[in-house]
Amino acid sequence: MRHVLDYISLRLLRRINIRFRLINSFILLAVLPLMISGMLSYQESSVAIQEKTRIYFTEIVRQVSINVQLQMDQIESASEELVLSDRVQSALQRYYGSNEIETIRARSELTHVLLEKYGASSYINQKYFLDNALRVMDTQVFPQLGESVTRLVRTPVGAEHASWHAYRVSASQTSIVMLRKIRSKENNQPAGTLFIGIKPSHFSGIFDMVDLGPDASTFILDAANAGVLVKGRGKAQQLGDVRTDQALAKKIMQSTAEGLETSFITFEDAQKRHYVAAYSHIPETSWFVVNMVPLASLNAGAQSLRDKILMISGACFLFGLLCSFIIARSISFPLDHLVGIMQQTEAGNYHLRVRSEGADEITTLASRFNEMASKVDEHRDRLEERVAERTRELETATQTLEILSTTDGLTGIANRRRFDQSLAAELMRATRTQTPLTLMLLDVDLFKGYNDFYGHQAGDDCLRTVAQLLQSRCRRSSDLAARYGGEEFTFVAIDTDAESALALAESIRTDLQALGLPHERSPFNCVTVSIGVVTRVPELGITSEAFLRMADAAMYRAKNAGRNRSCVAGEVV
Repeated sequence: MRHVLDYISLRLLRRINIRFRLINSFILLAVLPLMISGMLSYQESSVAIQEKTRIYFTEIVRQVSINVQLQMDQIESASEELVLSDRVQSALQRYYGSNEIETIRARSELTHVLLEKYGASSYINQKYFLDNALRVMDTQVFPQLGESVTRLVRTPVGAEHASWHAYRVSASQTSIVMLRKIRSKENNQPAGTLFIGIKPSHFSGIFDMVDLGPDASTFILDAANAGVLVKGRGKAQQLGDVRTDQALAKKIMQSTAEGLETSFITFEDAQKRHYVAAYSHIPETSWFVVNMVPLASLNAGAQSLRDKILMISGACFLFGLLCSFIIARSISFPLDHLVGIMQQTEAGNYHLRVRSEGADEITTLASRFNEMASKVDEHRDRLEERVAERTRELETATQTLEILSTTDGLTGIANRRRFDQSLAAELMRATRTQTPLTLMLLDVDLFKGYNDFYGHQAGDDCLRTVAQLLQSRCRRSSDLAARYGGEEFTFVAIDTDAESALALAESIRTDLQALGLPHERSPFNCVTVSIGVVTRVPELGITSEAFLRMADAAMYRAKNAGRNRSCVAGEVV
């Protein structure tokens, strides 16, 4: 437990500014209890309201479902009385007779029967007798209408009672249809079908007695087609598109699959809005009486209580914020000033000091900081002087070391290391620009004999003379004369063609011979050199080693040809 407290107080909270620690502590003390009690009250109120709504809505939809069923029973009873009447039975017998004239008269008779029975009923919008071949007996029916009616009648219909269906009259209008099979009273054989189309508004009057608030909606839903058959009246019914959402039909079908003919559900529409709904199944149909209300509207009372608690919490928050700001400022303002001075000191300004006012711990801290800053400023000045002096010495030593690392100690010209670096760089440049690059490899002829005869000191003087001659031919900053090793030297020249390179090599050779350095062990009686010359436009991938091998091979051809000569690309001069 102690480790947890130490972590929270000494590590976690220390990452937060003192000002914000104080402000947050005051806010939590003032607002947190109210927020917790408000959320608990809101939760309990919401649960209680939903429970009461569940009981009330469920009972309402059950009663509405019973009333709808009673109206359907009345229509079924009237249709049963009609199809069993002697007038209809007699007309049907004559319709199926062999006398064509009697058949026509029977069709006319049946049409008049329907008009007399249902003509005065404003809620009946379609009425037809169909024969066993599912043909509409009314000759005045349009063929297209007859085909649509026939398609619906092909739906299986019970033999002992009527069946109910939804029938789309047009793209925007749906009718409720009752179908009843007609049987002959004489032989109980099928004699046709009665088709009665009822306006959905006929059932709307049932909903007029149901008032569940301005946001509640009561309607009849065809779950099989996920469509609203009968809408109630009032402002709430403007939400028809939402109620026909497939989510509601799917939720109801899932609930009825568990054996719940009447139940209370919650669901979410395509716009992520939440609703609660009670439903009751109308027997022997896929229709349900549904009463639905938005969850937000249902919880309006609880939300009002919650909003009041939030308003009180907001007032407490502002009061706590004011108190915490005043107290935090008395602590954080001098600390901020101290931190600002420390940051500037860290940046190098050691002349600033903190104002020491008051008698609290911050004042003591400020005084100690001022003393420390004075001492640091004094030591810093001395240290800067020493650092500047050491820096100058280091720069001089670095420059000297750089020169020594790339200069031959004996001859004073570039050494092997600098030559390798320069050749690699010039190869890359010449490959990229596709310009010629010249490399000369020079070897002092019979230098061992010279060294043995004249001594090592004279040999060193000879090498220095050759190096000075090569260095004098560096006309451009990119030209490089270097000691390759022992008595071997190299010369690198850029943008020089083969003819100019050979001429340069010959001038170096002849000028050295003209100096007339005596060499008793040489057939030329003076110091001479053999030079191998390579001039190429480098190809991609060529290496420094390959370039050196070509120059070395040319130099050995010059030696084998008698020394004191230049050789380039197989030619000897």
